Formats: sequence, structure tokens, C-alpha cells
Amino acid sequence: MNKQYELQPLRLQGGWTVECNNFYECEPDSCNDFGKYFVEDLLQLTNSNYNLILDLGWYPDSDQNGTFKLLLIKDYNWEKPIESFESRNTKAIVDKIEYWTNFGFYQKYL
Repeated sequence: MNKQYELQPLRLQGGWTVECNNFYECEPDSCNDFGKYFVEDLLQLTNSNYNLILDLGWYPDSDQNGTFKLLLIKDYNWEKPIESFESRNTKAIVDKIEYWTNFGFYQKYL
């Protein structure tokens, strides 16, 4: 029987809305149901006050050799993210999400 993972806890400041959350407490090198937990659409947060989108996915979709890709988008300009980060480490991704969603960080883009 495959283990059921819990959603990844995140500490976010106010102003962010969760649009999609399929980001689970599961490391890529030890997950027992890889194709279920490592897909392109893992997490999307929006801050409508400042036209910001934080988007997280696994690329290539369901590929065990892939990586997390995290983007910070301003004004829906998906062609030119204002920040991008890649890692196979869940903690590194969580740390970056919590940092990027902090007003002290993203205010420089307003």
C-alpha cells in the first residue's frame, strides 16, 4: 500500500491566495508514488494587490530525473519571470517560497 502524504506546510504573509495546491511533503528521491506527487501543476499563489503570481511545478512532468521549477511572475508576463529557482530539494523550495512571498523581498518589484 502506498503512503499518503500530507500537503506541504507553508508560512505565508497576508495578501496571497492559494489558487492550486498539489505540493506535498514528499522528497523526490524517496517518494513511493512519484507520478502522483511530481507533476507540472504543484502550487500557484497569487497576490492580486500587486499582480504577482508564484508558480511551482515539476519538470519534466512525472520524470524522476526532473526538478522543481519555481517562478515569480509580474503582470502575467510568463515569458520574463522576475525570479526563477530550480532545485530537487523540497526544503530549499519551501524556503524560497516563504522568502519570495515576504513583502520585504518582493517590494522591490512594485
